[in-house]
Amino acid sequence: MRGTRQYIQVKFSDGTTDFVSENELELASEVDLDDHYALIRLGAYGRAADLRRNLTYVHLAGRLANLVYSMGITNTDFYPHQYKPLLTLLESPANGILIADEVGLGKTIEAGLIWTELRARFDMRRLLVICPAMLREKWRDELLRRFGINASILDAQGLINELKKPRTATGEGQAWVVSYQSVRPPKDWKATKTADVRKPTARRLLADIIDENADNEPLIDMAIFDEAHYMRNRESASYTLGELVRDTSDYLVLLSATPINLRNDDLFNLLTLTDPEHFRYPHDFAQMLEANRPLVQARDLALDSTANAARIVARLKEAAEQPLLENSLQLRSLVDEPPTDARLREKGYRAQLAESLERINLMGHAVTRTRKRDVLGMKRPQRAIQRECVAMTDLEREFYQAVTDLTRDYAWQRDISDGFLLTTPQRQVCSCPAATARAWMSGDTSWIDDIADELELEDAEPDLSISLKEFLQARLPRKITADELERNDSKFERLRDVLTAFMEQQPMEKVVLFTAFRATALYLVDRLNRARIESTLIWGNMSRPKQEVIDDFREDKKLKVLVSTEVAAEGVDLQFCHVLVNYDLPWNPMRVEQRIGRIDRLGQESDLLHIWNLYFKDTIDDRIVARLMNRLRIFEEALGEPEPVVGATISKLEAELLTRPLTVDEENLRIEQAAQALENLRQVQNQLEQNAAQMIAHGGLLLEKITAAQEFSRRVTEADLMVYVRDFLNTHAPGHRFEQHPNDPLLINIQLPPGVAGQFDDFLRKRQLLGQTLLASGSTRSCRFLNKVSSKTNRAVEVINQFHPLVRFVSERLREVGEHFYPVISLRLELKFVGNMLQPGEYVFCVKRWCFEGIKSEELLFSAAMRVGDPRLLSEDDADLLVNLARMHGEDWLSAAAELDGARVEAILDQLEAQLDELFSGVIERKANENSDRARFQIDSLEKHMERKLPGLREQLHRYLDQGKKGPANMTQGKINKFESKCAAQRERIKLREQVKSMKNFVCAGVARLA
Repeated sequence: MRGTRQYIQVKFSDGTTDFVSENELELASEVDLDDHYALIRLGAYGRAADLRRNLTYVHLAGRLANLVYSMGITNTDFYPHQYKPLLTLLESPANGILIADEVGLGKTIEAGLIWTELRARFDMRRLLVICPAMLREKWRDELLRRFGINASILDAQGLINELKKPRTATGEGQAWVVSYQSVRPPKDWKATKTADVRKPTARRLLADIIDENADNEPLIDMAIFDEAHYMRNRESASYTLGELVRDTSDYLVLLSATPINLRNDDLFNLLTLTDPEHFRYPHDFAQMLEANRPLVQARDLALDSTANAARIVARLKEAAEQPLLENSLQLRSLVDEPPTDARLREKGYRAQLAESLERINLMGHAVTRTRKRDVLGMKRPQRAIQRECVAMTDLEREFYQAVTDLTRDYAWQRDISDGFLLTTPQRQVCSCPAATARAWMSGDTSWIDDIADELELEDAEPDLSISLKEFLQARLPRKITADELERNDSKFERLRDVLTAFMEQQPMEKVVLFTAFRATALYLVDRLNRARIESTLIWGNMSRPKQEVIDDFREDKKLKVLVSTEVAAEGVDLQFCHVLVNYDLPWNPMRVEQRIGRIDRLGQESDLLHIWNLYFKDTIDDRIVARLMNRLRIFEEALGEPEPVVGATISKLEAELLTRPLTVDEENLRIEQAAQALENLRQVQNQLEQNAAQMIAHGGLLLEKITAAQEFSRRVTEADLMVYVRDFLNTHAPGHRFEQHPNDPLLINIQLPPGVAGQFDDFLRKRQLLGQTLLASGSTRSCRFLNKVSSKTNRAVEVINQFHPLVRFVSERLREVGEHFYPVISLRLELKFVGNMLQPGEYVFCVKRWCFEGIKSEELLFSAAMRVGDPRLLSEDDADLLVNLARMHGEDWLSAAAELDGARVEAILDQLEAQLDELFSGVIERKANENSDRARFQIDSLEKHMERKLPGLREQLHRYLDQGKKGPANMTQGKINKFESKCAAQRERIKLREQVKSMKNFVCAGVARLA
């Protein structure tokens, strides 16, 4: 008794107990829990926790397309654009995507988010990363630090060993990082059978293994190709590697900062890797781009509030006349029921129309590109450029001139015009004369690799370069020694003086210094430390992890300068610094931007970046900087042209400057011509980028969805996981222990009863997950519910996230027992959680799950809601908002049955179900149209390909028959038969995937009071 009221202890369906006033209780009756209308008539509403229970089960057991499983669970900051590739891939009919974001926007993170999402949706466990050799450590470290993935760096033999292991041995998951150079097949792999090779290399054997498994179960769940422009040439070994890996991988992600050039075959080649069915024939690509143009124009008009219906309809009709779109059912439905000015004034219609047009886009599913200027909220720091010419000492000048003259003599005597060979010694002297002399005298040949890496040469000629070095050593004046050059090091003295003064004025600042040469880097670190300017070094192939060096540099207040070689800086994040020194200058402007891109990237807090360029006066570097770099404003803004194009221009310039003696005026003329050529390239590239924007899906609507998902926590939270596990244990594990820490509600002591612990142990053994948790032992374990994949379990506390074996075990057990959660809920929601987004009052809501099977399998969770007393349905977004906020913040409303008219609630719920059924029919039609359009496009392309190829083969056949050449005629007929059979089989495969199967399930319904 409490006062005059009597309270009775009640045990609820989730196993919890509470005291309820006697007058709030009713006699229980036998009622079917599947009949939600009967429950409403009885006033038998469940509690707020039942909503969370229903939705969390669907979230964790399903693969919902409108829920981002990876959001908020990685060790990354939230930037909406980084989820755009993920959502594009999930909605795509293909399993591949090219991410072409600018440098510094987080392509590594975007790929990691995709992998995290696929792990959550499909329990994927095998990840392969292929990247340039200098990026392997970066990938390994980033996967662990941001995504909690332990990755191994392998060579070809190591990858063979891993791929041969059965998938059941994968356990929690495996990630492998390899370089293009170490695993691409030999150039003669296709032409030569391995059986004919006496000692086949591991790379050849790896290609054989992957090729043999192309038609079997995928060996790899997802493959990531970083710096994918390495595969741009269809004839290269790297492209062959891409084809091999694609054919035995479930998902494929290509990363490249190379700007999109729609006129270049390179882009088509990369897109073919992402979706070979869609981008099968190069001759269709130009038509595809042309067909896209009016579609994208119509989309832009749809989003322009000043554009009327007539302008949009005109673009739709123009698109419908394109050969590749004339059979599009999606486009036909828009033309048959065109937008009107009245509909354009309706809330949400313009966005809906734009989204429909993006679905028709012929390229939008395969490529995404974000530029820095497109990222809302991203700081765009200004660049303050300090160019400083340092006068050489007499000894340095003599050394420089001697090397220049002797290199030309060497080239003339041997009739050599190799720009790489001739550039190297002069470039190294311009970097640091003292370090160059010391390296040459000690036999150090690293300078060959340094320049080869900068120029992206696969095979430099070390023997020729070494003989040049020996030629120089034998002929240099004897008075020029490393010690003398060190005592006369004018550039270092200037660096030391400026850094000393800077550190006195800015004692908390740190400086990043770049050089192209390892010898220079070692020399500078040694001399800076001797000058009491604490410095550390990062370069390629270090035994110590690069990230560890960077972390020490960031955290150690004594360390002031990070000296980095160019290659080592690839992929490194240094945005905590805003001062950069270029101790020597790459002649390739793209390399300059890559250096600056280490600090000019997401997360840079400074409004001003200081770039200090040091170079010797009256040298070739001086003229390159003054006439080429300065004219093009290379240090202020990115050139924006693909590196191979820029590199070709620079290589030509190098050869002209160094293969024969030129006067200063002649040198200046050559440099001026190169600058004009690069300026022309920039103008062309700007135009290409504008054209690309017209061809590729906009992504603006996706960004709005992503921001809303993050803002309203449309993801699995720690509280969701805790309730999910707790309710399972309350219902299915009598005798368990689940004790919350008094000061930390997400820190729980958990003990499984013997029977459940045994079942859990069996589950771990079958899934190869032993060692991932100690809960199966049956002993008490402290557990923290923290949905972060980068947070690791330790001896004291076990971290439970959505990938934890216990969560997977609960989902599997609930599926096995066919668990039914209470389907009708009543709850209260305080207005402080809603703000002005929804009006106060009582609401009725309904949630259903829809499943579709076709070219792409998809599950959707849809909500409908209506405010009692208001005949208008809430918009889809508002209904989803209501249900999601109720899930997170709802409280029990136990008196709902007494305060609501049950018949009215039933009637509203009936309206909501009718609305959802109508929406369901519309989605089925849209899915069917999407499937049909893709199938029709593929069949049309196939038939056009046959029309082009068959006449030539038949003409050849008749010619052989007329000439009486029976053998060649039979071979040609065989080719025709094989080609026709292959095309017929491909046509049937396409038709099989054209049909859409659908299913809908009731999840829950309820009432909510907003007050």
